[in-house]
This record gives sequence, structure tokens and C-alpha cells, in this order.
Amino acid sequence: MIKERLRDLITKAFTQACSDGKMGPLTECPEPIIVEQPKLPEHGDLACGVALKLARHAKLAPIQIANNLAEYIRKTPEAKNGCIESLEVANPGFINFRLGKVWLTDAIQEIILKKENFGRENVGQGKKVLIEYVSANPTGNLHIGHGRGAVLGSCLANLFDFAGYDVEEEFYVNDAGAQIAALGRCALAAYQRKLGKEVEYPTDGYPEESLTEYIDKVIEQDKDKYLSMDETEAIPAIGNATKKVIQDDQEKLLERLHITFDRWFSEESLHQANKVDEAMQVLADNKFTYEKDGALWLKSEGEERDRVLRKSSGDYTYLANDAAYHLDKFKRGYDLMINIWGADHHGQVPGLKAVIEALGYDKEKLQVVLTQIVNLNRDGKAVRMSKRRGTVVMLDEVMDEVGVDAVRYFLAESNPNNPINFDLELAKKQKRENPAFYIQYAHARCCSILRKAVEEQNDRETGETKPAVLTEEQLKSFEKEFEKDASLFLAVFDEAPEKFVYQKNLVMRLEALPDEVRDAAVNWQPGKLAHYAYDVANHLQKFYEESQVILPDNLPVMKARLGLIMATRQVLANALQVIGVSAPERM
Repeated sequence: MIKERLRDLITKAFTQACSDGKMGPLTECPEPIIVEQPKLPEHGDLACGVALKLARHAKLAPIQIANNLAEYIRKTPEAKNGCIESLEVANPGFINFRLGKVWLTDAIQEIILKKENFGRENVGQGKKVLIEYVSANPTGNLHIGHGRGAVLGSCLANLFDFAGYDVEEEFYVNDAGAQIAALGRCALAAYQRKLGKEVEYPTDGYPEESLTEYIDKVIEQDKDKYLSMDETEAIPAIGNATKKVIQDDQEKLLERLHITFDRWFSEESLHQANKVDEAMQVLADNKFTYEKDGALWLKSEGEERDRVLRKSSGDYTYLANDAAYHLDKFKRGYDLMINIWGADHHGQVPGLKAVIEALGYDKEKLQVVLTQIVNLNRDGKAVRMSKRRGTVVMLDEVMDEVGVDAVRYFLAESNPNNPINFDLELAKKQKRENPAFYIQYAHARCCSILRKAVEEQNDRETGETKPAVLTEEQLKSFEKEFEKDASLFLAVFDEAPEKFVYQKNLVMRLEALPDEVRDAAVNWQPGKLAHYAYDVANHLQKFYEESQVILPDNLPVMKARLGLIMATRQVLANALQVIGVSAPERM
């Protein structure tokens, strides 16, 4: 990478300056050497301000340190052979660099060579990570809030995989407890009413209309099987059948959203295997429980209050079930576990952390990411209710209206700490102002340019058919040549500065993908890749406006620019892969 090459050059210059006594008392660099892109283009392509930080160590003025470093850099081969076009020292102590063409050609070649692996980093160093997300109750439809957690979890898993982690994805199925008992009661009543039996529907359960489509499926598969059963037998039986239908529906909906899990972990399985009892025993052995008023309590040392694990009725609380579930997670040996929850669960985080510590594990190995709400807007007005169901807006309705890719992009691009204002009309537009469409169009444009080089073309003025500029075999052979000789890409660039700047900017943005991946992975912000892809699409547009690609009368330039288009297509595809948005070849 260009930044790394420049950093190495500055490091060597510093070492030489120290040897010659030009860095005061310093014999090694006490500060990190950071190369960044300046905010203003007139300050160059890249800049280094390490002289400002070295001043207090070297007892020298920053401008003097910068000049000393620049003196040694100017003597290097890289400053003379076209890697660095120029460098200048600017007050109060910056070194500003303008790039030549050689490093840029190397960058294009690296993308061509690495293909779908370009941008992959080893931030994770193979560490095992479990990301648990969505984890909705199997009692109804997934709403748009669930969708935000789903997309964030999926994108984070993709990003971590791309950044060198060993990632697993898990959905925790809350299929035990009071909500499942309530589902059984409501499902039986709805079932009976659909089959003509006059019974009252429970007033304290799930709305009848929210279960209608699921009860229809239960009737389709089981007919009137539950009508003849005793109520005590029928409630759990139809509850389980309805739960299974709902879970299947959730799984299919998430698959449509490009999400599959390594594991659907059943809460009920914890009880069947006595895992909750075992977790309570571990807490007791560690002397973190006590009984009071017939209930079992967790001693939360350092917390504001103790918490109930088992009620006086004998029923376990959510915290007890979470203790068993997370004990199971820790025993599986992950280096890091991430739970993605809605913001309404923030009150559960301290209790979960306390119970993990009480179980004898490092609570910092579990991190909880809380996602904020999704506000849906249409024509500037808030959309709060489902058209079909009269309740909160459901995820499938939004997917049906704007498409899967738009849903993924708009839910992925934001920081999870911030609410999302999802503009439904914008998400449907096929214009530049819709970033999801614009990025996909940029990828499709790259594919179109490459097709145009090998397809017959109709002359719009004469109507005659012109033969293809290249054959498929020639285009494929170009790629092999690029892999062997980076200097072929020198022909991408014009001598005219006003054109060169756009060509250079595109290449620099493409070669920044590894940096962007690293930054996004370190900060757990996959949305950064969405913004990066939009930036690449912008630079492609500016390049295309200034630089003709298909040039039948200038084979070296055409070949080089087709190579740059191949590299751009690859970078866009790699970034879109992380955010789970498709990369269409035609639009």
C-alpha cells in the first residue's frame, strides 16, 4: 500500500538523520509515523506531521525536523524514479507529498492480482468470534427494528471475516417461558375460531390478526387435529406447531435478506438439558446466590441492586436463562462474543455482565451493541403503522416495497448508536441521490465498459454495425499481462494535470480498501464500507467524464484503462460483499 511505502521511506529517513546527528539526542523514533490524506487537495496527495510530535523529544523546531527528513527522502530512488512527483515542507512542520505514477501502477496491479481477496486484512489474527443477533421471540413477524439488528449483525460478521477473524453467527430462539405459553393459548383460540368454534379470544395475549397467517399454515398442515384434544394437551401442542411455523417464516425472511446463521440455538434446549440448573449451581458454588422470600437472588457486587434468578413461584427469570446460555457460550471457547440488541434492552446489560462475572468468566469477552430505532419516512411524513396489519411496520413490507439491496444498504450505512431516518421514496429512486443504486450502477457501468470492448456496436448516426474492438481472448490475455508487468498501467495517465488528478484520485481511492477495512473492523463499523463504496463510485464518475476508455486507435492506453476498470469493478464488488448488497452486471 502507498501509505505503508511512504511510511517506510520516512522511517528510513529518520534513521539516517539520527545517525548523522540531525535529530538531536534521538536514536530511535518515540512517536508513530502516520501518513494521512490532507483535508485540502492543495496540500498534496498525502502528508506526514510526525515532526510536530518529535519536536519535544528532539529539542528542535518542527520545521527543522521536517526539513531534515525531507532532505533524506529527496535522495531516495523513490523520489527520483516517478514514485513521488514532489514533496514540500509546510509550516508548522508538515511534509506534503504529491505522488507520481509508479506506485499508482503497482496499486492497480495488486488489485488485479488479489481479485476477491484484495482488501482482506489480518486484524483478527484468526481469533474466534461469535456474533449473536436478531434473537426475536418466535411469536410473530419481524419488524423493521429487527431488520436493523439483522443487517448490522450480518455486515459485522462479513467484515470480521474479511478482516481475519474466525466468525460464527447465531440466532438465540426464545422458545421457552411465559411468552410461549401465551402463544399457545392465543394460537388455540384463533385456531378454534377459524374452524367455526365459538370461543373468546384472550385479551392479554398476542393480537389475533398477527397470528392469522400462521394459524392458516397450521390448519393447512394439521387440519382439525387439535380440536378434539383436551385444552391442557392442545395448548402446548398447537403452541409448538405455531412456534415452528413462525420460526420457519423468520428463517426464510432472513435468508431473503442474505442472512443465514451457523446455529439457531434453542432456549428450550437449555431447560431440557438441565443447563439452567447447572448454571445456578455454578453461581451457588461461587457464593453469588442467596435465598430470600422464597426466591433465588444474584448477589451483584458493585452493582446498584441484586437481581432475581428464580421467582418464588419456581419459574426462572430471563437472567437465569441468560446465565445458562452465556455459560454455554463461554465453554465453547470464543475469544470474543458480541450480542446485538435493540436499545430497549439496555437495562439488561449490567445484569448480564454481573452474572458472567459471578460465573467466573471475563465479562469483557462479551460486548453488547445496542441499535437505535429506525424511523420510516414517506414524502417527509413518518410511517408508523403496517398497511396490512395495522401494527408496527414489518420488515417484509419494507423489503417488498424498496427491495432487499436498498434495505441492506440503508440499514447498514449508519452508526448503530444513531437513529436511522429511512426514506422509503429515496430508497426506490434509480438516481445518483440514492447511494445504493448509485454504487450498484457504478459496478454495472464497469461491466458494461468491459462488454463494450468485445461486442459489436451499432453506429447511432449511420446505423451500421461495427466489429468489436477486441476479442474475448484478447481481453483475457490483457489480464495475464497486467499480472506480470505493472508498467503497462502507465498508459492510464495523461500528462495534462487537469486529467491526471482524476485518474490518480480514482487509483488512490481504490488502493485504500485495505485501510478502510482495517478501520471499519477496529471500530466495529461496517457502515464505513458503504460510504467508501459510494466514494469510489463518485471517483469513477469523475474519471469517466475526463478519460475515454475505448480507444481503438490507441491500444496501449485502451488496454491500461480497461485494466483500471477491471480493478474498479473488483473493489466495488469486494466492498458490496461486506455490506451484503449484490453487485449487478447490468442495470
